[in-house]
Amino acid sequence: MTSADDQPRRTTRMRWAVSLAMALGCATAAPLLAMQEDLTALLAIAIALACGAAAWFATARLRPWSSTSAWALLVVVAIAFVSSVGMKSLWLSAYGETADGCLVTERSEHTSRRSPSTYTNELSCGSRQIHYRPSPGYTSKQVGERIDLVIDRTGLAGYAEPSTIKPMISAFVGVAGLAGLGFIAVVLWWPAKKPKKRPNRSKLRRGFL
Repeated sequence: MTSADDQPRRTTRMRWAVSLAMALGCATAAPLLAMQEDLTALLAIAIALACGAAAWFATARLRPWSSTSAWALLVVVAIAFVSSVGMKSLWLSAYGETADGCLVTERSEHTSRRSPSTYTNELSCGSRQIHYRPSPGYTSKQVGERIDLVIDRTGLAGYAEPSTIKPMISAFVGVAGLAGLGFIAVVLWWPAKKPKKRPNRSKLRRGFL
């Protein structure tokens, strides 16, 4: 049985555990804002860093005598990165619709002094008009050619090439989630040793004298 004095302590510990879980969940979901690969990615990074700070604070309260809190920010950044690898594939697997044979109506060249020229396309996908920027490993097409895409019905993820949407890629989001659960388990249940108190030198000197 637990004493009445232990109940407030358990309640406080539960609150910090929930805060840690929310911070790690936030880090896993933050890449949702980076799927368009535009300026919203900066917001996703800012949210992930804020989640890292919250996770560090919660971990420090749950394990005040352990160095585990020093790893909290690094763990959150790693979780956000791993999740970002599979988030777009997972989202489009659920909310994407196939657009076969989108017609290339325009091909544009973008030059830069510091990097090679890049090319983009304007596509006509039925009633949709899409500005197509090829994913890494893909190239733009000439006018009159056709491109197959998977387009997000919600507009959050934009589009992607069908071959980039695979269960193995989507699984990275699950890996990030499991990593978060593993970190929570370590924080809550891995034994942490309290630091040994150093003897008071003044008392030792008095005893010696």
